[in-house]
Amino acid sequence: MLKFYYAQKKMWQLFINIVFLIQILLFVVIFLVTLHWFLDLINHQFLNFVEPLSDFISGLVKIFYKRLIEIGGVKLDGSILLFDIVALLVIYGGAQLHGFFEKQITKIDIIIDKVARDQEELFNKQLQDDYEKQQLKNSNFAILVSYNLKNVLGNAFWAEQSTDLQENKEKEVDKQIYYALSKLPHCKVAKSGEQFLLLCPQFERVDDVLSYLLALMAKIDEFVLKSQMTLTTYIAIEPYENKADIKKVFTTLNKLVSLKMPGEIVCLGSFQLRYEFLKTRKFVTVLKGTYSIDESDKVWSIVKKN
Repeated sequence: MLKFYYAQKKMWQLFINIVFLIQILLFVVIFLVTLHWFLDLINHQFLNFVEPLSDFISGLVKIFYKRLIEIGGVKLDGSILLFDIVALLVIYGGAQLHGFFEKQITKIDIIIDKVARDQEELFNKQLQDDYEKQQLKNSNFAILVSYNLKNVLGNAFWAEQSTDLQENKEKEVDKQIYYALSKLPHCKVAKSGEQFLLLCPQFERVDDVLSYLLALMAKIDEFVLKSQMTLTTYIAIEPYENKADIKKVFTTLNKLVSLKMPGEIVCLGSFQLRYEFLKTRKFVTVLKGTYSIDESDKVWSIVKKN
């Protein structure tokens, strides 16, 4: 479409150039033949090279109009003057054509701008659609939960007993977390040391899972406090496609957890962008900063709305 309008613009510009060239040529011809005619009248001719052109123009005019001009009783050949008048009219007409062609170019420029904007909007819409389709492929999400317990008993007399107590409490915490996570419908849970990997389908359920997870962590925290211990959790979340390599997803989550942001749920831009496509959201994403994950990635914290 744009090529057609650009071709039209070139055509009108060519017409302008042709008209301008004709005007210049006519100006030169008028000047030379008129000067030659005037010098011939006063018998001072030094533009002999113009004589063939002047004779040709004079003969051409006399074909259509042959009359002598009488000035002071002297009859003169007025063909050159008549040519000058006609040529000046042609030059004036060329100026009008020039203005008309310029208006056509202006109209075409307006059309080109509109078509270009329409094509740009269409291109951007296609990019947005492709981007949304790509993001919506991340229909699953994975959560990595890491925790550690710390005994807050300050008396050294209880140190040995405190160690035993902490080990027993960690086993209890492991069982409670694993049991609670395994109750989530359609989700798979795997345990490695003090880490739990949760794999869930249906990204639209992410708010419910996160709310459930936060409530669970609060319950576990309250449970360990009764034994004079503190619970510190590190949680990361990442979306992934059905055919994604879970090992790569786990590696990314592990790097996020290694940032050691206690009590926060952190994610990369991939989750933040995918999360924005949900119609209703119970959480907001807050930019934490740029960290070295793979190369240089922005890390976001997921915070529940008030």
